[in-house]
Amino acid sequence: MAPTSPPIDQAIGRLLRPRDAALMSPALLCGEPGSTAARLQVRMGRTNWPTLVRQDAAGAAQAATVRDTRLVLVGGRSFGWVHQAVRTLRPAGRFPIAVLATDVQPEQVLTLLDAGANLVLESHAGAREVLARLLALCRSSLGDSGGQVRWLHAGELRLDLATRRCLLAETQIPLGHNEFDLLAYLMGRAQQVVPQHEILQQVWGWRQGDGTNTLRIHIGRLRRKLGDTAVRPHWIGSVRGIGYQFLPPVAELGDDRGADRLRESMALLNAQADALKALVDGVTAAADGTAVAETAVQWAVDRGFSDAATVFRFDLGQATPLGRTAGVSRLVASAGMSTRWRQSISTGHPISDGFLGSEVYSSGKVVQLRDMSGLAKRFPVTARMSYDENLHACVLFPLHVHGLIWGDLAFVSRTDRAFTPARTAFLRTVAGVVSLAFAAQAARPGAHDA
Repeated sequence: MAPTSPPIDQAIGRLLRPRDAALMSPALLCGEPGSTAARLQVRMGRTNWPTLVRQDAAGAAQAATVRDTRLVLVGGRSFGWVHQAVRTLRPAGRFPIAVLATDVQPEQVLTLLDAGANLVLESHAGAREVLARLLALCRSSLGDSGGQVRWLHAGELRLDLATRRCLLAETQIPLGHNEFDLLAYLMGRAQQVVPQHEILQQVWGWRQGDGTNTLRIHIGRLRRKLGDTAVRPHWIGSVRGIGYQFLPPVAELGDDRGADRLRESMALLNAQADALKALVDGVTAAADGTAVAETAVQWAVDRGFSDAATVFRFDLGQATPLGRTAGVSRLVASAGMSTRWRQSISTGHPISDGFLGSEVYSSGKVVQLRDMSGLAKRFPVTARMSYDENLHACVLFPLHVHGLIWGDLAFVSRTDRAFTPARTAFLRTVAGVVSLAFAAQAARPGAHDA
């Protein structure tokens, strides 16, 4: 009897190297509840890969929007669920989408690619093949400047590579995902006869099997949509037994991503507005200060704004005016941190130069670092604790209540890529909301400290 293969998540966990996980992070997994795909998250040292897991497509799209997502994985038990998930995720950003751990028929593979998936892996693919293809997909995505060439022009035909629009005499021509990729590839090799096997490999990713009929069908659809014919072609010609040729010369024009960036910014702002409303509702309903802190940190991690979050405050009676650093800072709430870390900080820590929080309390300003674990000389205690938790980039905000520094709210990432200015500005607003919530709790009759 042949040995039983280990589950795909265990196999991936054994083969995935830290440097490869870093290349594919932040990664988001959108898995149908109860499916094999939903269990694909593996432990990598002190962190997880994929970074985030969501079991609903709308939540996954929102989480992918608010972070610099490098890869989105989608999988499930049913083709319908996976197809709808891909359709929901594709407008959320330009990140690559890979479908895995899903049983699909050949024609369903084409449907998923048309819906916006960049890669569809066969359900029986081994862990080594899965990782190799995902790494190749991420390397390709990182190497794509995404804008050196924006437009392909051939007479009245224009192809916008950024927004995936096809215009013929200023009229937009609706193209499926593979139809667009096919036309773009042929225009990129204009006036060259491109072999059929090369087109199938580059557009569909097929390295085996006979896809001639699929290619012929797509060429026929393209010709009809462009008003072309096989007998007297103007745009796409064919060479019997070899392949196809885009006939006119093509001009490649530079990228102007103004409209594209505006659209992405609007998607981000909408996601942030929705998330902020949920936070305000949550902290408003909180019963006390501890509940406010717990709501805020869990919100930050669940919504994907950070990998971990903490709220610290001065011990009872230790709230200080700006400039005073005496006292003890105690943990009120945390999310995304290990039990070991919480136990190590359970008694609080003195506000001393060894802790990064002392910088916040002494200056009253936001402190942002790319890699906390590399600050052993300046903040040895914070550096050691950060290294143990595999924490790197962070941003700390002072929390003010009635003019005094009440404590701090920290957002932390397990990558060494610093929080962007846009995300930091948004999190500053979040810190303001949390400060107001604490102030409202303090003003309640009979209120006591968190």
